[in-house]
Amino acid sequence: MSKFITYESKTANEPGIRYIGRFDFTDIEGPKFAWSASTVTARFFGTRVSAKLKSFGDNYFLVLIDRKIVINSLKLGEGEEKVFELASNLKEEEHEVSIVKRTEFYLGTAQFLGFNFGEGKLLSPSPRLERKIEIIGDSITCGFGNEAENENIEYSPKYDNSYLAYGTIAARKLNAEPMIIGRSGFGLIRDYEGNKDNILPNVYSRVLPDKNSEWEFHKFIPQVVVINLGTNDFSGSIPSGPIADREEFTSAYINLINRIRENYKESKVICTIGPVMDGEALEVIRDYVKNDVVEALRKENNNWIYYFEYENQLKSNGYGITCHPSLKTHELMANQLTDFINDILGW
Repeated sequence: MSKFITYESKTANEPGIRYIGRFDFTDIEGPKFAWSASTVTARFFGTRVSAKLKSFGDNYFLVLIDRKIVINSLKLGEGEEKVFELASNLKEEEHEVSIVKRTEFYLGTAQFLGFNFGEGKLLSPSPRLERKIEIIGDSITCGFGNEAENENIEYSPKYDNSYLAYGTIAARKLNAEPMIIGRSGFGLIRDYEGNKDNILPNVYSRVLPDKNSEWEFHKFIPQVVVINLGTNDFSGSIPSGPIADREEFTSAYINLINRIRENYKESKVICTIGPVMDGEALEVIRDYVKNDVVEALRKENNNWIYYFEYENQLKSNGYGITCHPSLKTHELMANQLTDFINDILGW
């Protein structure tokens, strides 16, 4: 099979490519995607595989063969279209290839234009995982700057790695399929700079940054939704600064939860905070989320909502860019979240 192929697997036994995350299939040349950790994956028989990708923005990707990282960073700049050799000289047997978008929604949309397996052939994909997790958040959830050596390095998207962010790590530990809906700088009622239009609820239902791309929620029904929002609503408040208005913040939080429950009627919802906030801001957001959101909803006999707080990050574990969580901190957060989800779902 010498051509580039993009067709999606529609049935369990049919050869095809699997798309994990939100993808727009309206362009016949190939699907477009933007959210962090969006993944294209396929099983094949053969010795090599290449892929053709197109970029609308600055995008970085990670490549796995047989679930092991073989290329940590592939860069594709604005308007570029390239063919990448992902692996060659493999044993002539069955393999699995995956391309993961490392970088964020706002940095650029990418388009997958196909895999080429040379003389090999496409197989039916591995069975889709029954367990599913949606993680809603900000830069922390997206793995902002987590591959930087220290917090003082000038930001570049090459340092973002959503595959090594806490939510995707936890999903792998739980044998679950993840979906990250996160955007750096955004909060529930304002962004990092105080703009009240740049909030996560305004982009939550999108497939692409384009306002007209609406996600069909029935395509992905998670058993658990993890929310980690609020840090940017208190921006400048690490460790001290402006405090978000209680009624405005908690109302926006509950409105988002109501939207989630409208789409996922049986899902558990975990409202989390941490691990970068400190001082008064941490005390206030803990009070808001734990008492005015989670406990208030629990009083209505809602046994599907939970509160969870990550341990505060430690300097000894290093920092990513601008004191964002390091790779070590993301791993620790993933362990904490994994244990909590195991406790409530028995996974």
